[in-house]
Amino acid sequence: MGLLSRLFDPEGSSGRLRAQAESRLQSASQAVTDSSGDSVQALLRKNQALILEINSSAGELPTIGVVLARAVTDTVREVLTSGEADRLDIGVRVAINGTLTDYLPGSIRAYVGAVRAAAPAHRGSSSAEERSGGARIETATDALVEQLTTLRRSVEQLAEASRSRDMQALQVHGRFLEDKFGESDLDL
Repeated sequence: MGLLSRLFDPEGSSGRLRAQAESRLQSASQAVTDSSGDSVQALLRKNQALILEINSSAGELPTIGVVLARAVTDTVREVLTSGEADRLDIGVRVAINGTLTDYLPGSIRAYVGAVRAAAPAHRGSSSAEERSGGARIETATDALVEQLTTLRRSVEQLAEASRSRDMQALQVHGRFLEDKFGESDLDL
């Protein structure tokens, strides 16, 4: 096509070029969003990776630790796959990101490290050393359970807070509409 036909045919080749450029820009924007640490898709991938880490550490964790850790990841998955997932407040997404990348794996790794450190270094250790190591493991288990319980409650509260914000916004909008379009003071 010649220059004049492109000038007078905005939906022709120049329109297609513009559409292609907009499509590339949208694809690049989507790629940036998907690779960001707090997009829903990125959080779902992090959640799945954390599940795999929990499962691979299950031999070194107490059963209650595995159950609680998986309860946290299950709650996160429910939040991220709910109907409101795309509208989650940025603060909620950042908090979930922190839970998935720092708080939960940090608790698990710290527990595994504490258990390994408390294990007798030699097979011929004395019973006093074994009792001391057992007490440290019990203390570590208690701390792990407390941390995981707190994380689970925190994630549930984040989900509830996000839902509450949506409900509050709806109520505020309803009051606005009632004030704006409700009965007029001029009505007799």
